[in-house]
Amino acid sequence: MKVPVRWLKELVPNDLPPSEIAQRLTMAGLEAEAVTEIGGTWDRIYVGVVERVEPHPNADRLVLATVNAGEHHLTVVTGAPNIREGQKVPLALAGARLIDGYSEEFRMFTLKPSTIRGVRSEGMVCSEKELGLSDEHEGILVLDPDAPVGVPLRDYLGESVIEFEITPNLVHAFSMVGIARELGALIDAPVRLPELTDLEAVPRDPGLVIVEAPDLCPRYVGVVIENVRVEPSPEWLQRRLAAAGVRPISNIVDITNYVMLEWGQPLHAFDRRFLHEGRIVVRRARPGERIETLDHVDRELTPDMLVIADADRAVAIAGVMGGLESEIRDDTTTILLEAANFNMLNIRHTARAQRLRTEASARFERGLDPNLVWTATQRAVALILQLNPEARVTVMADAYAEPRYPKTVVMPRNEIPRLLGIDYPDEVVLDVLGRLELQPEIRDVDGVRSVVVQVPTYRSDINIPADVVEEVARIVGYESLPETLPWGQTPHVTRDPMRRLIADTQDLLVAAGMTEIITYPMVSEDDLRALVPGAEAAPDRYGFFPRPELDLVTARNPLRSEWTMMRPTLLPAWLKNVAENLKHSAGVAVFETGRVYLPRGLDELPDERPTLCLGFAGERHAADLYHQARSVDYFDVKGVVDALLPRLGAVDIAVRPITHPSLHPGRAAEITVKGEPVGIIGEVHPVVAEQFGIPAGQRVAVAEIDLKALFDTGLSDVELRPVSRYQQVEQDFAVVVDEAVPADAVEAALRAGAGPLATSVRLFDIYRGPAIDAGKKSLAYRVTLSAPDRELSENEIQRIRGRIERQLARQVSGTLRA
Repeated sequence: MKVPVRWLKELVPNDLPPSEIAQRLTMAGLEAEAVTEIGGTWDRIYVGVVERVEPHPNADRLVLATVNAGEHHLTVVTGAPNIREGQKVPLALAGARLIDGYSEEFRMFTLKPSTIRGVRSEGMVCSEKELGLSDEHEGILVLDPDAPVGVPLRDYLGESVIEFEITPNLVHAFSMVGIARELGALIDAPVRLPELTDLEAVPRDPGLVIVEAPDLCPRYVGVVIENVRVEPSPEWLQRRLAAAGVRPISNIVDITNYVMLEWGQPLHAFDRRFLHEGRIVVRRARPGERIETLDHVDRELTPDMLVIADADRAVAIAGVMGGLESEIRDDTTTILLEAANFNMLNIRHTARAQRLRTEASARFERGLDPNLVWTATQRAVALILQLNPEARVTVMADAYAEPRYPKTVVMPRNEIPRLLGIDYPDEVVLDVLGRLELQPEIRDVDGVRSVVVQVPTYRSDINIPADVVEEVARIVGYESLPETLPWGQTPHVTRDPMRRLIADTQDLLVAAGMTEIITYPMVSEDDLRALVPGAEAAPDRYGFFPRPELDLVTARNPLRSEWTMMRPTLLPAWLKNVAENLKHSAGVAVFETGRVYLPRGLDELPDERPTLCLGFAGERHAADLYHQARSVDYFDVKGVVDALLPRLGAVDIAVRPITHPSLHPGRAAEITVKGEPVGIIGEVHPVVAEQFGIPAGQRVAVAEIDLKALFDTGLSDVELRPVSRYQQVEQDFAVVVDEAVPADAVEAALRAGAGPLATSVRLFDIYRGPAIDAGKKSLAYRVTLSAPDRELSENEIQRIRGRIERQLARQVSGTLRA
């Protein structure tokens, strides 16, 4: 919000410089972002009067103007079409810095004496663009007749403007009067409120305004004013609007904008000729109803939008913008002036839906005081009658079903020292609150000595005792609060164990050479159907998670039309990312930790499960001097999972084969920890991979782990063992077992026999053939043994081999091949 300082000082007389005003208001909670100077570069430019205008002897379109600016009296050559004798104009002397009025780009120049068509010109009369006031450069700027001749233009027309960032909770300060009240309270100066017109004697016509949606329009005032004359506003009004950042249009429209800036209440004026039956109906829009707004855009309305209508059609979008058909025109003589209060949430919704944010909607969205409607109407009528003395107010209506009254807030007196750590004398507290028009008094309330205030309706930000304490502190000055060091014991800092698990997971996978990705949490129904070969229907299992019986969580207003629901698995987005990366990389190794969203029930928030999806695609190793090219497979992703889970504290980890709709038959497994399922692992079905854009023949291995389920198994603290200084011993075991015995059961038996001395157990060969019985298989393992404090002797190794052989026989009925 731009606040011209001269305007502000008319409301609160003071001699403070603009920088100090900005600083004091900022310290009171109204942040001043910048202080700019209109006319700060106007050096050697004065107010002059045109004494004589004569034709140029050598040019038909130029004239010679003799201008008197007090000590400076000279003749200038100009082509301005609007120059006349007796006008007050800005006169620039040689050396003045001006803006080039004929350049499309911003460019300044220094004025120098010149000879134009044989006539010497020592100065220049200036347009608004040349002075930086607007883009108007067709004619010179004509000043008010009372402009003092000879005075530097900077002193007469210059202006300091403070720009404030008004937060949504401070709607009472979103106006000149609001800022003036704040400044008056800070410097203990009276506020001179603008002149109002008494409308109590104006005849009332309830039929002039009909409010059919009182829930969206608490108050609506309509005033009919006849015999108005539409013309340019006086120079003082145009200058003030321009300084506040509003473009002048005409006197009637300018007055509505002026009052909006002054009081914070938007208004609108209709040409009554174009209102069918000459009346207003405030209602919800009809289905399919349209309106062309003042910005010449044809807009479609919906029934949840509030409109201002006449007897037949919408003539304005309530609180946002008026309609083109009923706008004020040059020949308008009778207007219907509107001032109203609208539901803030509805205006915000309408403005966003129409992608149309205006000065009016910015104020309504913050929640205006309905009592401000009457004050703004009185002020606007006063200005209209001032600029149109022959105009008359003929009839009005005020639809105000449920008036708002001041509220009482009781603040226990000891709240000030309790919340601020400092107390103020009673007289200071009463004085500060009195300056804020809160009518304070101290009295006992239920046996507690309290400060009781009456909060004006325009102060919607004061509701509880702490708000009253804040008013005292900010007006007295936050800088007066004492500086004290914190005392007491700082609370113990604990890390969220789930966040720690996710962070550890990310760190370990990055250390394993994988790259983290982040994808959107929305999926389409087609994405989910693509998780099953043929894509005819959604699978019965989404990654690790079974398909819920309830409908998935859907978005009412999705970012993209195809993102209709929140993901129940990370797999679709992960597969799409892999497909994109395979376009420019032979191999992909990526993972994502994100949330999936599983429905709980109607009107309940979904179960947001932290989930991990990781895997490989394409080539695992490219061909080089030492390796042959190899595609990824199931064991690549299983190796990462085998390394990851123990480092996260998981124990009793097992993998068992399953049938999964998205994974390759025979290459799919479920991961369990302590017997509880926590994830799936396997190779993606080739058809599913192709449905996500992965080229045919490219193998994809993936795992999806429910981190919440993993956490719930009870993770142990990870113990790190130092590397032994003694030489390791490797022992190979070829174990013959039944075909149905899984490899991890054999590995468990080997580890049980070797005990803590086994630092590694690795399967390196599987044999089926004539050397062993039918229905049997031979699994060859290499067991690495190491003791932290000694070298293992041959006898000790033999004892370990014996224990291993006994455990194999006991646990998996296995025998060692000779």
